[in-house]
Amino acid sequence: MATRILVGAGKESNLKKLSSFFSNNGYLVVGAVDDGYEFLRRVNSIYPDICVVDGYMKGLNTQDIAEVVIFEKISPIVVLVSEYELQNYAQLNQESLFVPIIKPLNKNMLLNTIDILLKTNRNIQKLEKEVTTLKDGKSEKEVINKAKKLLIDHMCLTEDEAHRRIQKQSMEKGIQKIKIAEAIIMMYE
Repeated sequence: MATRILVGAGKESNLKKLSSFFSNNGYLVVGAVDDGYEFLRRVNSIYPDICVVDGYMKGLNTQDIAEVVIFEKISPIVVLVSEYELQNYAQLNQESLFVPIIKPLNKNMLLNTIDILLKTNRNIQKLEKEVTTLKDGKSEKEVINKAKKLLIDHMCLTEDEAHRRIQKQSMEKGIQKIKIAEAIIMMYE
């Protein structure tokens, strides 16, 4: 499946050049916009794989657009800037999904940058999912430990016996241990 790209530029000629360039290099251009507010509407409705913004757009400046796209974690973004504009993006340079490219641009560098940003974005999403899974696992373990403690206190069981009781009920009823633990907690609290 082709990478979906949203292009924004203040000049119609730049929009056409960028759209044509990306189409010729195998990208699916899902929008070409010259207005900052319209660009953000499209970003929030299309959810492109990557955004490329060149020059000043009507309504919002590129820095504001980049900040919104990055803050909302919608997609990576490349901003094409002149050398004197680069200082305006100093605070965004710390973001892993933001890259300013100084004009005049090298087309191969632009394509490679997009490729790296897409890979970085995939890795970040994968790591965020793993962190969420680990946090969920930790909270499940805490709930099960709390249920075991309640069984130990109220039924005078050892920790191993309490654990086996939760495990056995889980297997007999065909439901997760966390659900059994939650029921035990509700029963004793």
